This record gives sequence, C-alpha cells and structure tokens, in this order.
Amino acid sequence: MRLLLTVFLSFLILFSGQFQIIDIHQNTKSTIQVTVHGAVLQQGVISLRPYATLEELIAFVGLANDADISSLNLGIVLHDKDVLTIPTKTSAKQTNQISINTADLNTLLQIPKIGEKTAQAIIDFRNQYGLFKTLEDLMKVKGIGQAKFDFIKDKICL
Repeated sequence: MRLLLTVFLSFLILFSGQFQIIDIHQNTKSTIQVTVHGAVLQQGVISLRPYATLEELIAFVGLANDADISSLNLGIVLHDKDVLTIPTKTSAKQTNQISINTADLNTLLQIPKIGEKTAQAIIDFRNQYGLFKTLEDLMKVKGIGQAKFDFIKDKICL
C-alpha cells in the first residue's frame, strides 16, 4: 500500500508542474568566430563551422607568400573566440619563439623547462578550453607557475 501511495504521489508531483520542451539545438552555435592575424591574405574575425581545424581556417583565409606554417599543428580544432597569429618566415627566424597555440608536442618540448608531461598538459588544455588568448593564460596549465612562466615568456608567442 505504501509503495502504491508513493508512486501515486510521485506522479502527482511530477505531472503537476508546468513543463517546457527544451530544444538542444537552440543552445548550440551554428558558427564560431576566430580572429586571425599575421601572414594571411584575409585578416580579422572569420566565421567558421564548429569544430573547424586550423587547416580549414588557413584554406579559407589563404596564406601570404612569406607565411611559415612549418611549426603549426594543422589538425588543431578551433573554438569560438580563438585568436591566431600566423608567423612569417622572417619573424619566426628572428624571434625563435614557439607558438603555444599551434605547436605540436615535439615543438613544445623545445621550450626550456617544458618536459613531456607539461607539453602534453598544454595540448590537453588547448583541446579542452580552446587556444590561449594571452600568454599569461599559460599559467592556467598545471605545472606552469609564475616562476616558470617568467623564465619562458620571451621564448613563446600565441
């Protein structure tokens, strides 16, 4: 008898309120906005489909003749509000900076004081939260504190 009464009261409470139909497509974006600068033919804010890759962005904006994409990971999935700077061959050689937004694991290992575990943590952070908006955002990665950031900040770029 108690079980029947409990089930009856549960249904009564459950169905006594007002319900709204939730459209899951309402909260998903149909495009993402990515800002791109540097050695590209079309700079500025670009609209892309969700889960577009860096390779797709480059194909859309076109590369300048002096673009250097040798250290970029073209398979990176872009997120809404990502900011990218495509380096030129001359600027990349002059500064010797490594992009924390586009470098692959082996390239990240070239940054002093960055080991394999931290390099993978940087990649995992990018995959989960999107590209870094500022260099200081790198300190959100586990294993990179103020001291390590101060040591490497001149050797990295977005």
